[in-house]
Parts: sequence; structure tokens; C-alpha cells
Amino acid sequence: MNTKDISFNDINFQKLVQDENYYKYIFKKTEKIVTVVFYILNNVESDKKTETHVSNIASKAHLVHEHSLRTLEVKRSASREVLEQFAQSLIALESTFRVSAATPLIAPEVLRAVVVEIDTVLRGLRSYLVEEKKADESFFSFGEESARARISSRKTSVTKGLVATEKDSDTTPNKTTTVSATADRRSRIQTIIEAKGEATIKDISDIITDCSEKTIQRELQSMIEDNLVKRQGERRWSRYSLF
Repeated sequence: MNTKDISFNDINFQKLVQDENYYKYIFKKTEKIVTVVFYILNNVESDKKTETHVSNIASKAHLVHEHSLRTLEVKRSASREVLEQFAQSLIALESTFRVSAATPLIAPEVLRAVVVEIDTVLRGLRSYLVEEKKADESFFSFGEESARARISSRKTSVTKGLVATEKDSDTTPNKTTTVSATADRRSRIQTIIEAKGEATIKDISDIITDCSEKTIQRELQSMIEDNLVKRQGERRWSRYSLF
């Protein structure tokens, strides 16, 4: 076996809690999603017709948190089953949330914000599942011929990647996609402010983690100009609320 393969597989015997990217962008993001879900449940007006939905959502959110904690204790080389269970619990939470949105319990804007965040975590999990599959294939590949085949494959992938990058650089960004992303971000910001009553930029950035605080600040300023939100206080003490 090639020494580089040994080094590569050593990484896969580390626990996921030691993976900074996994901890920050998968586990901590999931933790925030669960926190927001319970915050929403604690601030909605439920009755006998909707209390079952509240209970179901709470149960699914607890399960997501438990599965996310379990993933931290497994090694990457043996993480596939645990990661798949984690992904399934996220899908179950999203599905339950969507069903509950058919009642007055969950507003469409709230549903959209939660679903977007869950989808982000699921996409991150898929990349880890694909990496583990590749790691398994690498670990059980022996001999010089196998090594040469892998090197050749990597060279081909790099060449194709360079060609694709050059083509992409000549492509003009789609304006429709940009407008859609801005509208989605604005809707999520409104949902958070509505849920909290008043919110700071940090409150919002703790939940919306796929863009910078500067981007959120610019969007808030644009929303002020459009008379959608109002600001109280200056600079870091500013708090935003809906009209």
C-alpha cells in the first residue's frame, strides 16, 4: 500500500468531533436549528387541535439532537450508519414541520427558514458520506497497478476540473438566481425578527449562517429603506423590529 494511502486512512480513524469543519458547520449548525425549533414551539399559540403537532415536532427535534451528538463519538471510518441515521432524523423533522405548516401553527415564512437551514446541513452530510465511501475503496485497494490507476484517475479529474473552471469563469452569473437568493434571505430575516419581536444582527447571524454579518447588515439597511423594518439604537447596539 502506498504511504500516502496510509496517511489518508489515518485521518479516517479520527473521531468526527476532531474534525473542525464537521463540528462547526454540521454539528453546531444542527444545534442552532434545534434551538430555533424549540424557540418557535415555545412562542406559538397552540390548542387541542395543534398540540399533537407541537408534540411531534418536539419529539423529532429531540431525536435530531441525540443523533447529532452520537456522530461526534464515531470514527470517520465507521461513521456511515450513524451519519445516515442522523440524516434520516433531519428529514423526519423537516417532514413533520411541513405537515404542521398545513395548520395555523407554523407560518409559511417560518417553514421556509427552517427548511433552508436543514437542507444546508443535509448537503454537508452528503459530502461526508461520499468521502467515506471513497475512503473505503482506497483502504481496500492494494498493489502498484491499483496505485497507478488511482494516480491516473486523479490526473484526469484535475484536468477536467481545470477545464470546467475556465468555462465557469466565462459564464455570466444568472440574475434570476441572485434575485431569488436575496428574496429568500430577506424572508428569513423577517421571520427571525417576527419570532423574536426585536433582533440584533448577531441574533440573525447566529441562525442564518450561510452569509456574513456584513451581508445581513446591508440587507437590513435595504429593508429599512423599503419600510419593512425599523432600527433602534446605533451600531452594535442596534435592534431591528418590524413595522
